[in-house]
Amino acid sequence: MSRRTTSLAVASLAAASFMLGSATASAKDHTDWALDFIDRAVTNEATTGDEKCYMTWGDSEVVNIDGTDVEISPWTGRTKGACFFVLSLKKAMGYSDKDIRYLWIKSRPSSGELFDFINDSPAVGAPAREPENYFRRVTTAVDIQKGDVLVIDKTATYAGHTVIITGPAREILPQINPRYSGTRQYAVPIVDSTSTAHGCFSEESPYADSRWSGECTGGYMAEGAGTATMRVYADSFSGMLLGYTWSVTSSQTSYYSPSTRPYRIGRLAKLPEPQGDDLPPPPP
Repeated sequence: MSRRTTSLAVASLAAASFMLGSATASAKDHTDWALDFIDRAVTNEATTGDEKCYMTWGDSEVVNIDGTDVEISPWTGRTKGACFFVLSLKKAMGYSDKDIRYLWIKSRPSSGELFDFINDSPAVGAPAREPENYFRRVTTAVDIQKGDVLVIDKTATYAGHTVIITGPAREILPQINPRYSGTRQYAVPIVDSTSTAHGCFSEESPYADSRWSGECTGGYMAEGAGTATMRVYADSFSGMLLGYTWSVTSSQTSYYSPSTRPYRIGRLAKLPEPQGDDLPPPPP
């Protein structure tokens, strides 16, 4: 575990109690639980295809895998973007799978499905919508904050991805390639689960991916959950979010426009208290 990852986790563990809508969460939110797992993980892997996604913290847990109940040891995870976020939220809020289905129809919504919910949500500060979908859309870079979720939509050639944002966006000065007239660049600290590193910086870099070891040439990526940095672009006049890059690595071709690979940033809002097994079915 890199010194950077450890310091991030320690800082987050000191977070005070918070509230999301009507639900009072523990002293740690979904971001803190995600960082806590990374800092203590014994087994930390990325899933592929339709493999079962699971993550445990200090206690073992029985997980049904292909019809068989399997006891998973503490601090063990096999995850990918969207389910890494959902499992961290379940831990923070004390939610069951039924609670998640009440929020977003499925107990393990995909990144594409989460994108649709965020895309259909009101912007931060706008009037609430009915029915509630428990997200508020963040539209400017300066409004990004810890706990927000950046979700990349699926395309014909891409399955989509979800990351949890661990802190405010910070403007990158001087700008790094690719640079575009009339835009500002912002570094966004994240935690996610992936098999593709967000850059191959040295450990001392503020943009380092905690899963990368060695030099850019000859180094390697440890798949699974980790911390990293992505980059978003904003209109220099309005501040509205534009495209993004997977890392802050200088490049001429790494930029994804909103039309090429759409993304949205959502903020959890008005989360209900956990209902567990007594939860009624979601509305039609």
